[in-house]
Amino acid sequence: MGKAAFPLSSTSAIKRHSWAAALTFVSVLVGVAAISFAISPRLYETSIRLLVGQKEVGLTSLGQALTDINNKAPSKAADPVATQAELVKSPQVLRSALKKFQKNSEIPVEKLPTIEQLQQAIRVEIIPATNLLQISYQNPYPKVSADLLNEIAKLVMVENTKLIRTEASSVRKFLEEQIAQQQIKLKQAEIAERRYRETYSLVASETQTQGLIESLTELENQERQLRAQLQEARNKDQSLQQVVGVNDSQGAYVAGRVGQDEQLKELQRQLTSVEVALTDARFRWTDEHPNVLALLHKRDELRSLYNQQLSQIVPANQAVSSSQVASNQLSQDLMSLYITSHIERQGLENKLNVVQSDIQRLRSRVAKIPSSQQALVSLTREREKADKALKALEDKLEEARIAEGQILSNIRIIGQAEIPTDPVSPRPLVIIVLSTVIAIIAAGAMVLIRELMASTLRDTSEVEAWLETPVIGVLPKFSPATSSLADLNNLLDTSDSVEPYRMLLKTLESAGKESARVIVISSVSGGEGKSSVALHLAAVAGILSRRTLIINADFQYPMYESLLNLPSSLGLTEVITENVPWQNAVQQTAIPNLSVLGSGKIPDRPSMIIETDAMAELLEEAAKHYDYVIVDSAPIKNSADAATLSQFSDGVLLVVKPNTTSRDAAMQAISNLQKSGSVVLGVVMNETVLPLEKAPPALASTVERKQLAAAEHSSSWSMVKETGKHTG
Repeated sequence: MGKAAFPLSSTSAIKRHSWAAALTFVSVLVGVAAISFAISPRLYETSIRLLVGQKEVGLTSLGQALTDINNKAPSKAADPVATQAELVKSPQVLRSALKKFQKNSEIPVEKLPTIEQLQQAIRVEIIPATNLLQISYQNPYPKVSADLLNEIAKLVMVENTKLIRTEASSVRKFLEEQIAQQQIKLKQAEIAERRYRETYSLVASETQTQGLIESLTELENQERQLRAQLQEARNKDQSLQQVVGVNDSQGAYVAGRVGQDEQLKELQRQLTSVEVALTDARFRWTDEHPNVLALLHKRDELRSLYNQQLSQIVPANQAVSSSQVASNQLSQDLMSLYITSHIERQGLENKLNVVQSDIQRLRSRVAKIPSSQQALVSLTREREKADKALKALEDKLEEARIAEGQILSNIRIIGQAEIPTDPVSPRPLVIIVLSTVIAIIAAGAMVLIRELMASTLRDTSEVEAWLETPVIGVLPKFSPATSSLADLNNLLDTSDSVEPYRMLLKTLESAGKESARVIVISSVSGGEGKSSVALHLAAVAGILSRRTLIINADFQYPMYESLLNLPSSLGLTEVITENVPWQNAVQQTAIPNLSVLGSGKIPDRPSMIIETDAMAELLEEAAKHYDYVIVDSAPIKNSADAATLSQFSDGVLLVVKPNTTSRDAAMQAISNLQKSGSVVLGVVMNETVLPLEKAPPALASTVERKQLAAAEHSSSWSMVKETGKHTG
């Protein structure tokens, strides 16, 4: 009973607490937005862009090489632009920029950021697919944000220039050391050559010998270049050969020709179509079927035509497989590329053979030179080599000195950071969105809290969840409520009023028990409309040709005689206590098929009447004469009459008034009924209360009567439990 933690519909809950939710939403939205705008600092953002990796136009090739950022990457995996992005936020750069800005600015030191704050406030982004860095900075003062960011950008360029100058200086020092060593080598080579000439009296080498040596050197250089080119061509040729699947250029040419021939393509398409049709025909018929034979004959003819056309293209001594045919544009392009590569490779091989032949010829001529002349040639070559190396180093040294003197940088500032005019924080849209989210959460929490704190049952979903009892009827609210027979007749003439009760009656009839004709109607507490339900249900049953009897067993509210214009005569009290035949006490109403047995005289102890055997006999006898016997019982919270009467009936129909019936009291009422062995037919949601139900109870005129009712309630519940044990 009531184990569901929070069995509520969110939509219905929001509807019930719409005003509270709306008030909470508006209050939190306005409050959070106001606080956010009040405590959020006004920040101004500006940005500047740096072009990284742009080669500086220098006077020397060395200067351009030093500014080439791609040559400075420590590894292939390193991104030079990302490296520069990290250097922008380095403490060294920021500290220097901050000091320089302080020196040139009149802004107090306490208003300037620290290095740590500056690192957090600066945002460096790499613009995709470019070498551009965008540096952004936010500060409460617009001029500070722009001037400080410009100082940072300038200092980044200065640091980059210093780095390039340092590298140029390192190159210069290295070249100076190498030149000193090379001068020594050149001097040694010159001394060796001079001494050899003096020893063998060789004043000068012959012009012819010098020419041979130079030609041989040039050919050897050509041979090295041709070997490298040939190796590259062979690798390319081998890769293409693996892709195209042919071994020679002739086969590639034939495969390309075959793939380009339109007649062969058309014959191949027709042959494929016939093959598909033949497969389908063999699936349906045997090989001797005329259709299959015709398709076989057509396939053979197409193959013959294909082979004839192929023989006109392919040489007789060469075969081409279907996998080698270049049937698409990509394959044909690859075949053409392979043929070109193959021809180029053969050309390089022929050229290399010619160069090698010339080298052998020159070497044989050089070998015929006297040995003394050969040694001199070797010494001369060493001296010339040293001289050329020295000249190259001296040229590079001059370039390094020029680069060192230039202002070189591979970073360029694109525009200046401008002083912002509009703050970027607080952002109204963001604050509104966040405030809205918080307000929605707060409104939801308010609805949730009010739902959890609610103590009444409000709709059918709550009733079924908390009471674990089905709701078998939802009855309309009549305005004004029935206060006379005329009001009742008017309601019975309105289909909108009758249909809910008719549906309730059909639900009770479809319960499956033919004996379910005695129904006790009660509520948890007074003022919840149980008598209204009993009266209207009985009236609807009467107009539907069901013989119906209402028994007023709630002695606190003797109202049916007044409502139905009946005289106050004998009633339930006289039938039970004075042995008056119950037929004599029953009165026929103006409603067809509806009779009433009033409460009669108000007894001092109502429970003594309900607990008698005569009451059980009365209900049993009445059930034999009527289709329905509806017993209007006292509320369950104040009396055990409903539990007692349920022992003599087919079940109890519990009336619940939305937003009025206490949840805990209803759960306790259901629990008490179940403990007493009562059958709960279901719950009816009712919003109509008869005016007489709201009047003070007839038994509540004095305090003594209230105390007596409480004592009777306690004793009657004990009797109900005992009755339940005996009936069980």
